[in-house]
Amino acid sequence: MPATTPADRKRLAVRAIARHRSREDGVDFLARAGDRAVTLSYADRTITMDLATASDATGGADIGAARAALDELLASFPVFKIQQPETRKARDGTVYVSALADPKHAADFIEACYRDVFGLGEGYELSVAEAGDDGTPD
Repeated sequence: MPATTPADRKRLAVRAIARHRSREDGVDFLARAGDRAVTLSYADRTITMDLATASDATGGADIGAARAALDELLASFPVFKIQQPETRKARDGTVYVSALADPKHAADFIEACYRDVFGLGEGYELSVAEAGDDGTPD
């Protein structure tokens, strides 16, 4: 069942990140709000996001505004930094954020990303799909 309150979403994210770290695999966070779905991936202390899934007021993709919102958010979370993948160039709009933080702070950052960068409202639903799952979020 998806988590729908900020406290429940953060609890879900903390548990998923802690499980990921103990197993050394990845976890995908899927947020749904109305007809929008946004996925953030967490693996090896890195959060991967596709800013092309952020939308402007007209519903179109606005990577520039999303990047500006992310930069502003990063100023509030100083341990999180943009990083370039070591082996390849990132796709346009794909951003890798180094998340060298405990699970609680990583969960706080993920919640803030969905709200501030992707513009999801307070009641969005958050589910988790972990490596080895059949692809269906928890």
